[in-house]
Amino acid sequence: MDVIPSQLAHREIYNILISAVAPRPIAWVSSLSASGQPNLAPFSFFNAVCAEPPLLAFAPAMRSPKKSGAAAADPAGHPAGTPKDTLRNIRETGEFVINVVTYELAEAMNLTSGEYDAAINEFEVAKLASAPSKLVRPRRVAESPVSFECKLHQILDFNPGPEGGSLVIGEIVSIHINEEHIKEGRLDRNSLDLIGRMGGIQYTRTTERFEMARPKVE
Repeated sequence: MDVIPSQLAHREIYNILISAVAPRPIAWVSSLSASGQPNLAPFSFFNAVCAEPPLLAFAPAMRSPKKSGAAAADPAGHPAGTPKDTLRNIRETGEFVINVVTYELAEAMNLTSGEYDAAINEFEVAKLASAPSKLVRPRRVAESPVSFECKLHQILDFNPGPEGGSLVIGEIVSIHINEEHIKEGRLDRNSLDLIGRMGGIQYTRTTERFEMARPKVE
């Protein structure tokens, strides 16, 4: 079977992507609005993209326009999507924190994925403790073993329609690591019971691992 993306409906290509590009790490992003309202939301289109400078990137999709009333439109008259609170907050403040998600935090993370009103504090919805960051204003998830404080590096905007999205690239300015996961002065990757996103409502744990050494080429 061969398919051409341009010949598929949005939902069809989206389902192929999330089913085949997996497991995907989860960026649990905490941010603040310009007025100081906290927000916390997960994104599975996420990864590390560079070590020097240290950059992380995640891609928030647009929300569809509200069905009631006239749909929003861009200057050309095409239907426009509504930016998610996280994207709007980062545009306004230029700061955010990416918290990693463990199996123990999976249910709480899922609770924060709802499309709540901007006035809702997802830390309170999920009954999560927050902790102050060192160099940015948004607070981090206290229960997360690793949190990356980020300053906005760049936002790449793609299709502005309701099926489009943006790529948010942040430069890491500070990293919080829970001391329980430090072994011999380094982050103990084997102690992190992280989860990944699969297709649909499926997730996976990263506790089953195997090792392969890279080939030595003379």
